[in-house]
Formats: sequence, structure tokens, C-alpha cells
Amino acid sequence: MIITFEGGEGVGKTTQAALLKAFLESQNRPVVMLREPGGSVLSEKIRSLVLHESMDTLTELLLILSGRRENIATIIEPALAGGSVVVIDRFIDSTLVYQGIAGGIGIERVRDIMQATRTWLIPDLTFVLDLDPALAATRYTPDDRFEFRDPDYHRRLREGFVSVATEPRHRLIDTSAPIQAVFETVRQTVAARL
Repeated sequence: MIITFEGGEGVGKTTQAALLKAFLESQNRPVVMLREPGGSVLSEKIRSLVLHESMDTLTELLLILSGRRENIATIIEPALAGGSVVVIDRFIDSTLVYQGIAGGIGIERVRDIMQATRTWLIPDLTFVLDLDPALAATRYTPDDRFEFRDPDYHRRLREGFVSVATEPRHRLIDTSAPIQAVFETVRQTVAARL
């Protein structure tokens, strides 16, 4: 089973993914957690480029997908084959929103590229964490080129995530609630699926 956490900057993805990992471990379920960009040794090198170097949006997309392909081959597929739950902090929906919508490449084109590169892997369950970008900005100190972008960019990201969260696998959660209250929704949803 693949469970992903999606949403804009500062909405709580990393926190909720870590809480879910701890919960699954407490239930004696094998779990593997990774982030995008990042994950494998190679993908972590790509992460540094994506977050800190200026580049064309298509170049950015191809780097992210290179990291994802490596993660799929070296981490995700072996983990699934071994019976682990895979928890991912950002995945295909972030690519659709960041590069497709906010980056201007277009959702259909981004999806086509993911399918062509065998990086279009649909999660079993996706939590789309939603929060007003002005409030989200108070939760982090900007340290990468995405976090430093203007408020309009972050508004477009939020709208993009809400617009793509239309499939049965998506659960849209307002993260203005306390962390544990948000996690209780996550926990109950995952427990019902398992």
C-alpha cells in the first residue's frame, strides 16, 4: 500500500507522515517512509539541485522524475514486494500542481511525461493537507526557492491541490486544527483501509 501526503508549503505533510509512520510501527506493520524530492542517495542529490538552483520548469520536472524513478526502482517496489506500507511526503499530485499548474507545463502534459517515464504510480490513499497560505507561511522559515516565492504563487498551489483532489483515493483535510486532531483523521482513515 502506498500512502501519500500532499499540499503546499507549511501545511504539515512531514509532521503527519512521521506520525503515521510511528503509528504503523506501533501496530507492528512494516513501513518505509520517504520524501520527494529526495529518498534514495541519488534522489537526495537531486533534491539539493531542485530546491536551491534556478532552472527551467521542464528541467525541474525531469530532475524530479529522475529521482522518483530511482525511488520506485530501489525503494518503493522492493518495499511493496516485501509487504511494507510506503508513506511518501509529496508524490504525483505535487508534480501535477507544482510543475503542471503553477509551473505552467500543464497537467495533461505532466501526466503524459510521468506515464512515459514510468513514474506515474497511483497511490492507494492520498491525504491532501489544506491550509490558508498566509497561515502556512507562519509555520516555516523559508530556506528553498519554492518557499521564497510570492503569496500569489502559494495561493495558486493551494487552489491547484484542491482542484486535483477529486479521485476516491483523495482525502482533503483542513490542517488549521491542532496536529493531533488532524492526525486522528489520518489514523482513522488509514486504520479503516488496513
